[in-house]
Amino acid sequence: MVRHQRPKMKINTITVTAGRTFNHPHEQYSNLRPEVSMTATLEDGEDATKAAQELQARAEQIVEDHKRGLLGSIEELYQLTERQAEVRGLQNELERAQKRLEAIRSENPTLQLGV
Repeated sequence: MVRHQRPKMKINTITVTAGRTFNHPHEQYSNLRPEVSMTATLEDGEDATKAAQELQARAEQIVEDHKRGLLGSIEELYQLTERQAEVRGLQNELERAQKRLEAIRSENPTLQLGV
């Protein structure tokens, strides 16, 4: 029985990629996908498997941090947009109320402020 020896190979560089796909919190049918690729050059005698695991963990953490930042920014923007719409609506209501008040006063000149 002849055994074939696996050729020894020297690994010099390692490249890993990490990414996440998640739904946009306020839009239907909209996904976000942050992704990062990282490459490391190994030192002589460095354990390639351990280095790959460490590099992958770093890449995963970067993507997770970016995801959290994206979600926070999206939520801030959403809340700001909601408040701006509310302010516009309230301004329109106020203008309509002021015009109606002026119309009532012009029809009934005896009405005074606060009465």
